[in-house]
Amino acid sequence: MSKEIIKAIKSSGILGAIASLTVLLFGGWSGTVIGWLMGTAAGFTIGRGQKVYSPKMGAAIGSLAGLGLGVWLLVASVLEGVLIRPLSGQSAVALPTTLLYGICSLTIAILTATLMGALQGLPGERQRLATLVTLAFILILFPFIDIQAQTGWIATVVQIQIFIMLALGLNITVGFAGLLDLGYAAFFAIGAYTTALLSSGQLNIAWNFWVVLPIAAGVAAIAGVILGIPTLRLRGDYLAIVTLGFGEIIPVVFRNLTAIRIDEPVSKIVASLLGKPELVLCLVGCDRPFNLTGGEAGINPIGRPSLPIVGTFSTGNYFPWYYLILLLVVFAYFMISRLRDSRLGRAWNAMREDELAASAMGINLVKTKLSAFAMGATFSGFAGAFYAAYISAIFPSVFDFSVSVIILCMVILGGLGNMTGVILGAIIIMSADRLYLPQLAQVLKGFLNTFVLPRIAIPQLRDFLATSLDPIQMRLFLFGLTLVVMMLVRPEGLIPDKIRQAELHSDAEASNESLADARSQ
Repeated sequence: MSKEIIKAIKSSGILGAIASLTVLLFGGWSGTVIGWLMGTAAGFTIGRGQKVYSPKMGAAIGSLAGLGLGVWLLVASVLEGVLIRPLSGQSAVALPTTLLYGICSLTIAILTATLMGALQGLPGERQRLATLVTLAFILILFPFIDIQAQTGWIATVVQIQIFIMLALGLNITVGFAGLLDLGYAAFFAIGAYTTALLSSGQLNIAWNFWVVLPIAAGVAAIAGVILGIPTLRLRGDYLAIVTLGFGEIIPVVFRNLTAIRIDEPVSKIVASLLGKPELVLCLVGCDRPFNLTGGEAGINPIGRPSLPIVGTFSTGNYFPWYYLILLLVVFAYFMISRLRDSRLGRAWNAMREDELAASAMGINLVKTKLSAFAMGATFSGFAGAFYAAYISAIFPSVFDFSVSVIILCMVILGGLGNMTGVILGAIIIMSADRLYLPQLAQVLKGFLNTFVLPRIAIPQLRDFLATSLDPIQMRLFLFGLTLVVMMLVRPEGLIPDKIRQAELHSDAEASNESLADARSQ
């Protein structure tokens, strides 16, 4: 029995390490929540690694996986209560309490892994349906579990889902069509500013959010077409440079549309020829220049959605925001999956592999490229509209180049062309950025203030350590390091598209056969 436990602990490797890190940083009942989530993931992954012939067999394997994960959680709960808390300047938790946290986490991990493992043993379509129902159950119940466990993760989960939608949209352009877009944050900004202008009173217009939402997506799609037109003859690095320029221009435009005066062009030309400026016919901003975007101060407040039973969405109540963005992500996933399997999606894939061959086969490259830019921008517009309403204010500095890079990192990390991989990449990067790094910074700060800085007599060294050892300041370095490691170890991503995986590893005749098999699927 002891050998089986040791084997289970080793097999739960990555999931166990992530779960234990979560408990070490957050403590309390966070182990039960992460045990619930990771236990379900552990039970699901057993069906990917080996053939499960029956629910009983799946339950047995899943219980072992859950046991290994639970041991990680139990040990981490004890260490967090009796060691990490005192080291970070907090009061220690009594050993019985930490054992209670750990045992509950262990139990939940075993139960959820066993249940999901049993579902993997169902035949064919029933297994897929049961897995989807379980996933829906988790997504629907998560806010309630978060409230009961007092983890406070729901606000971060809302932000993660915003970036999931952005990553899914960029995956159309980069993953499906093979068009490298380094200015994707521009469409995010266009969707957000469209919502802000139409529902904030900035233009003396206060339309309903549900009316503005599709309009913002449509305006972003038009902007995608506008970007696509001058790039039709470009590919590779040149296309990336043009999109980068577009992404840099849009925030600058929104930052400087603060003093607008529009004159009738014919009268202005005549007045300039005659030297009589009083002949100019002013159309907009006649008495004083019109402030359209608010400059660096941005636009606020922005109108928020409302529903008959729920009422107007508020800042402190995250429940309606969570379910709204969840519906938008599900809608985006469904629509993009339909596009991927459609004639247009196959045209994108053909263009990605070889534009010349695709054109020779009768594919209209102009329409195919423009549709890829437009559809990718559409879902970015949806995300921007939600984001503007969610924070009820919008600023041009939010949409800088780093946003485009981070979204591209999500797509590359998860796997170009694979929607499930892209979602996983977005969850990993955003969780690290918005959840783990801030908490790690807080724990590290407490450790420095308690044990390190008081023992350093040199003021300059003390100030250097206090300001430099901040994980939040090193976030871009960590993202870049992650990409470098991924390109060396697994260039196709965590969950790669089968064709791309075969292409990257095709260096022999056998690999060519696997590539042919992947394309035939």
